[in-house]
Amino acid sequence: MAHADDATKSWVSAIPQKNDEGNVIEWICKYKYTLNSKSHTFDRLIKIDTPSKAPSGYTKAELLTFMDTDHMNKMFTRKYTEWTKVVPVITTDNSFDVSTLNDS
Repeated sequence: MAHADDATKSWVSAIPQKNDEGNVIEWICKYKYTLNSKSHTFDRLIKIDTPSKAPSGYTKAELLTFMDTDHMNKMFTRKYTEWTKVVPVITTDNSFDVSTLNDS
């Protein structure tokens, strides 16, 4: 199971930039994933090719589609895996005596 499936997801912000008709020409969006004590905020500038709606004409689901949730899920899972992987302990035994080994 992907770590992104277990993460809490929440909007940080969605800031519209509008043209003189009041229609959105771009969004500056931030969306946060949190799992245990680890979190990452994704941000994206979304350009609207054909401005036709005021900010209130959009839904959160529509904005998430623009943000590419599949990509965010994959990236959060990769980041979380790196953050939580167990790093092996490497030690050096400077007192090892090679003369204790067999010759052949």
